Amino acid sequence: MQIETMKLNGITGEACAEKINDALLNIKGVNDIIISLAGSKATVQFDEELTSLQELQATLARVGYSVEALEKKASGCCGGCGGAHV
Repeated sequence: MQIETMKLNGITGEACAEKINDALLNIKGVNDIIISLAGSKATVQFDEELTSLQELQATLARVGYSVEALEKKASGCCGGCGGAHV
């Protein structure tokens, strides 16, 4: 599993968060989404064997939101791959 936190442009309220949540949950491999309205961020847990960061970004663009920046976590890895995907 991979976790990415993305700063998004265009989030204005709860309706935006629901739209983003629904769009991302329709992607095979997305397991969990946390959306912060205050920070305009979406943290997405997904299986990198089934989808990719590029697919997440393309889906967000299709529903009207662009990714301003990615936030990398120093130790967001579960360790299962031995660091091969980092």
